[in-house]
Amino acid sequence: MTRTQVGAIKPIPASALPTHGRTLGAALWLLGLAAASPALGQSAPKSPAEVPPSIQTPDSVQTRLGTLSFERGFPTPETTKKLFDEMDYQRAVQAYLWAYPAVSFESIRVGALRDLGADLNDFVIADNYADPKAVWLTANDTTIYALTNVDLGKSGPLVVEIPPGAIVGIIDDFWQRSLTDVGLPGPDAGKGGKFILLPPGYKGTVPQTGYYVVQATTNNHNIMVRGIVQNDDKDAAVANVKQVKVYPLSESSNPKPNRFFTMSGKPSNTLPPQGMAFWERLSAYINDNPVQDRDLFYLAMLKPLGIEKGKEFKPDARQKAILEEAARMGDVVGRVMLFDGPDRFRQVGEGLGVEPFPGTKWHWVFQVNPVQRTDTYGQIDERLHYTYGAIYTTPALGVMKAGPGGNYIQAFKDKDGNRLDGGKSYRLHVPANAPAEQFWSLTLYDTATRSMIQNAPNDAARSGLDKLKTNADGSIDLYFGPAGSAPAGFEANWIETVAGKGFYPMIRFYSPKAGLYDGTWKLGDVELVK
Repeated sequence: MTRTQVGAIKPIPASALPTHGRTLGAALWLLGLAAASPALGQSAPKSPAEVPPSIQTPDSVQTRLGTLSFERGFPTPETTKKLFDEMDYQRAVQAYLWAYPAVSFESIRVGALRDLGADLNDFVIADNYADPKAVWLTANDTTIYALTNVDLGKSGPLVVEIPPGAIVGIIDDFWQRSLTDVGLPGPDAGKGGKFILLPPGYKGTVPQTGYYVVQATTNNHNIMVRGIVQNDDKDAAVANVKQVKVYPLSESSNPKPNRFFTMSGKPSNTLPPQGMAFWERLSAYINDNPVQDRDLFYLAMLKPLGIEKGKEFKPDARQKAILEEAARMGDVVGRVMLFDGPDRFRQVGEGLGVEPFPGTKWHWVFQVNPVQRTDTYGQIDERLHYTYGAIYTTPALGVMKAGPGGNYIQAFKDKDGNRLDGGKSYRLHVPANAPAEQFWSLTLYDTATRSMIQNAPNDAARSGLDKLKTNADGSIDLYFGPAGSAPAGFEANWIETVAGKGFYPMIRFYSPKAGLYDGTWKLGDVELVK
């Protein structure tokens, strides 16, 4: 058979093919025709040189790390090292921000033992109020604090016994998520009661009566109560707080008395540390607690950096360098998130509502909720904004309605939009009838430590319980300024600030009234005294 031109090919009638071969034959004939005639089929494939640039791998890429080079599509050894180091650094920074609340609570445990001698199940108590000598995130001096750290992995099920009376308490895991309130805002409603904390995965027997049973999320928890001073009787509040008990369920028939260690007037430091110490505390926490599903990706990020569940933290030189730099960056991100986070939340529409008094520099302290999540995302930025500057979350704080509980506001700028300067004098006018059923308090905090400013009088706060000079209409003028700047006649209303340092005020409203929310009471800005 001789070859012919494509144009001479004649189709074979389907009827000439066996029935079972008609379809196949027709298909083969069409394929042959298409291959021979580009006009009837696809164009001939392009050569490799004609691959569109959009899907080619460039030989070099300009980035903030410099030029990243590739040879025949493969990364050079230098490029690989740069990118793996950068990837580990970026992940370390994000892990730092994620870990901050847990490391903060771990630092309370470490500081309470190191500085005050209080071990697990021991109580630290501010029996003569907290004061600036104690460096604790946004502590205040209006209630009788008492707190203890517990480890359910060591104790097993733990009983928390709350006496009746004016006690407000919190049980948080080390992520600072609320498990339950106790005392007045808790299920015992101030009548007293016993709570059992069950360790994660606990399968043993549980008493069926006489206890409020709480399923714990981690092994490490922090339990904090506040004794509310009534009728100016501080000693009664202290005595009541000292009736709080914590003991293993296994010892409930004869529990050991808890030890109480005073923090009043004693130097102590519970701030999260800088540098490698931050990661050491994080590793200790991870090894002492179960891994939760929400944290698996973060633990994967930490593994190439030497932090891994069940393993000793022994970073090599490369890991140390990355972790130290990441800790520096993480800390400054936390600082920015605290002081400028509210503006960020306002711009992106997040948070629980930023401004209590529209048009002023005040904003709500609690942008995070007690479980640190919404239906659509986890509140990682809101959590960092809060936990970089404060400790503990609870449904009783940040309430957005009148009634039991509390809500706080803070400001980082004066009326003119300038940062507050400890070397300058300021006035804050507090209108009459502050919207707090119990009382209000104002505390000044150091921007560096987020703790009470350390001044010569060792006094950083004023409250509605103090004997303040009141104006004829019931309003109060408070003053802040460096030593020697107290206005004549208003010394009781004045708080000494420290030149060369920044500060910011936080105001707490205990059992807020409707005026805090409905616009009938409005607080103006802090004003520079010129």
